[in-house]
Amino acid sequence: MYRTAADKVDAMDLIKVAKVLSIQLEKGRQSYIGNLHLTAHHLIFDHPELEIWISYPTIHSVEKGLPTVSDTWPLNIRCYDFVFITLNFQNEKDASDVYESMQKLTCVNSVERLYAFSFQPSPPFDTTDGWQIYDPLVEYKRMFDKSQSDQWRISDINQSFSFSPTYPQVLVVPETISDTVLTHAAKHRSKARIPVLSYLHWNKASITRSSQPMVGLKQNRSIQDERLIECIFATNAPQSASGHTIYGSTATNLIIDARPTANAMVNTAVGAGTENIENYKNCKKIYSGIDNIHVMRDSLNKLVEALQEHDTKGAISKASLQRSGWLKHVAAVMEGGLMIVKNIHISSSHVLVHCSDGWDRTAQLTSLAQICLDPYYRTMRGFQVLVEKEWCSFGFKFMDRCGHLSNDRNFVALSATNAAANTFVNVQNKLYNNKHIRETSPVFQQFLDCVFQVMQQNPTRFQFNEYFLTRLHYHVYSCQFGNFLFNCERERRHYQASTKCSSVWDFFNSDKKGLYLSHDYDPSIDKTRGGDGGVLFPDSKSVKYWSKLFGKTDAELNAIDDNLPTGRMTPETPGSGSNYPDPLRTSDDEPPVQQRSDYDPLNVGGSSSSSYTTTRPLSLVGTSSTRGNAPSSPSLGADVENLASKLQPAFSGAFGGVMDSFNRLTMNMRDSWYASTAGPGSSPGNSFDDGSQIKDVRSSSAGPQHRSATLGRSNSNRQRAAVDKEMMSISSLPGGGHHAHSASSSPKHSLTDLTLQHEIYKSHPRSGAKSPPPNGSSSPSTLSSPSPIRVVPKANIIAHADSPLNDAGRSTPRVSTPDLTTALPTSKSADVDATEQAITEQPETISEPAKDLPHPLYVG
Repeated sequence: MYRTAADKVDAMDLIKVAKVLSIQLEKGRQSYIGNLHLTAHHLIFDHPELEIWISYPTIHSVEKGLPTVSDTWPLNIRCYDFVFITLNFQNEKDASDVYESMQKLTCVNSVERLYAFSFQPSPPFDTTDGWQIYDPLVEYKRMFDKSQSDQWRISDINQSFSFSPTYPQVLVVPETISDTVLTHAAKHRSKARIPVLSYLHWNKASITRSSQPMVGLKQNRSIQDERLIECIFATNAPQSASGHTIYGSTATNLIIDARPTANAMVNTAVGAGTENIENYKNCKKIYSGIDNIHVMRDSLNKLVEALQEHDTKGAISKASLQRSGWLKHVAAVMEGGLMIVKNIHISSSHVLVHCSDGWDRTAQLTSLAQICLDPYYRTMRGFQVLVEKEWCSFGFKFMDRCGHLSNDRNFVALSATNAAANTFVNVQNKLYNNKHIRETSPVFQQFLDCVFQVMQQNPTRFQFNEYFLTRLHYHVYSCQFGNFLFNCERERRHYQASTKCSSVWDFFNSDKKGLYLSHDYDPSIDKTRGGDGGVLFPDSKSVKYWSKLFGKTDAELNAIDDNLPTGRMTPETPGSGSNYPDPLRTSDDEPPVQQRSDYDPLNVGGSSSSSYTTTRPLSLVGTSSTRGNAPSSPSLGADVENLASKLQPAFSGAFGGVMDSFNRLTMNMRDSWYASTAGPGSSPGNSFDDGSQIKDVRSSSAGPQHRSATLGRSNSNRQRAAVDKEMMSISSLPGGGHHAHSASSSPKHSLTDLTLQHEIYKSHPRSGAKSPPPNGSSSPSTLSSPSPIRVVPKANIIAHADSPLNDAGRSTPRVSTPDLTTALPTSKSADVDATEQAITEQPETISEPAKDLPHPLYVG
């Protein structure tokens, strides 16, 4: 740490150049010529009209670009506080020296090398009680006095952080629960984060928080965990004369799982999961559907890209902003918070909130709900207490989520002489170098964004203003203070942050000019009789972009855009898909797998825009049948297809890189089944039943090549080619000189098939009559002479516009088939083996190869 003069000298030794003159700075559309200064902790640009200070920890990434046409060397700098600048140097040496100096000063490997451990305020702050702002004993006593409840007790089971390292020292649990029960219950919760009290309302309804239960595939249960939750839900339930709890008085007790349903289900595969509500008394469960940290990080990246894009008129593209889905995610958090507020205040019932580990989405929901429920948390001091309690003390991972220990891979230097190396760097950054950012996510920023939304809807109910929120967001990333450097309370105490670092609350509370106070604040509204009791009900549909946080004007981000269907940027834009979360579902509902508005894990839509994923409306194959002794297992094929359609989106969100292996596994299972059922004369078309549907089908761009080459993963496609060839021969008439025939005997036709043959003959008495393909395209080939009418067994009629059955020799029209071009993506490659075999045996050349749909489980 930089506490001594020698340490400071070492820091200065990392700087190759301390000052560079006549540097051009580009910020947006403006350009300035000034001097650049490099200090131990800041990059400073000095201009008579502009002075920019950039703290090194706030730097997100730096790219050393190629020389421009004006013979300058640019450094593109992107910061976490949405400052985007470009520094243009007159020579490469200055650019390289500044680039390398910034890299060494930004990328540190120890928390003690961060700015907070060397920062000394000058002059000293007027207030010095920042580290004592939050006292858990005082805060919980305030709640108990307000609610006059004696049903809770303070446990010291985690005084040494040995019980749960990521939990605070002070835990509040029901009075009737002993520490022995807590010890056993901890085994059933991830990271031993058991359900404990977070907030107690004046009506004795409580908000508790925890991590996910360790249910697993075996559906494990814990009697102690069930008993703990039962006692929590009974803390405000009346008792009979005999002392027994009267159930039903709080019938709306909720267990809110903040995750999407699919994410919660997938966690059972790794030994975790969600509660089996049958084991928990007097409550029900709801999934709030808030996406994970990776989705939020990607959404913010898309938003940042949209902020830097401009249309032909020079304005920010509203369509790009909409595609980022940022407002949708903010609205999802607000919707979950609103559900908690209603259940606590209106229903006087309890709420237990958890996500996976209980420190990301859980903190968002509990803290936002408390801001709405208790006017105290909307004051300057109360908000500081809330942040310390729900985020710092309960173990939000500030260091990991904010990326304080930056990585060298955030700095990219392009080569002016090696274009191949630049291409490799770009590909490497996109595909491989993501381990250093996989834990980062704007979780706390989303919480501040939600507070801003509630503040905009209720401007007179907050003592602090928008400027306070923007400065708090900056100091979360600046590492100037010790409040937001660590992942839990145990780490903060280990590094002695309260004695070695300054508190950010001293910085804010020392303001004597009222810079952070709202002039519209009216505390009397919360005390008015007949009002809302000081409780706010946020509107999740009335949200907008936080323009000042992003360094833009409100008109730039939230002005009406004529190009959008409704013109206004809202969470929901008709015509482009719903952008706010689905209605909350209880555990009795069917788990929604693909109902998120932007849930397209396989990118079958080919676009990142928000839209609901719809089920493909067409079954590829008609009625299944068997021929001879060939085995047929349509249920197995449907099961495999069902497995792929339901588990692939879930594994996409949960395991990322495992998806490719899972795709290969499910496809090989399907191909192996094709091979096992393909006997003499059997058809792959018979593998589906009438109700089977393909959930996800992606077009193949491989062109006219063998199917096995297109898929590149299974040898069973060669067997499929033989089966397809056999299927073609079955559909041909005996004695047809222009067609290939199978060596096997013809199948016996049922009465239904003979009836179908009779109807076909009645409708088309002349053998030369031909019907156009159902998709409206012209026939790919013609024959020199007509062929007689063929008998097509009903069981072998495939609902496919351009299957191998649609060869040049068929003069009988097929049954009515929907237009596949409007239901499924176009494909350029399929069972080409059988098609090419049929082409070689035709007397005349066909102008283009027949087309077929891709493999049902093929993912490109």
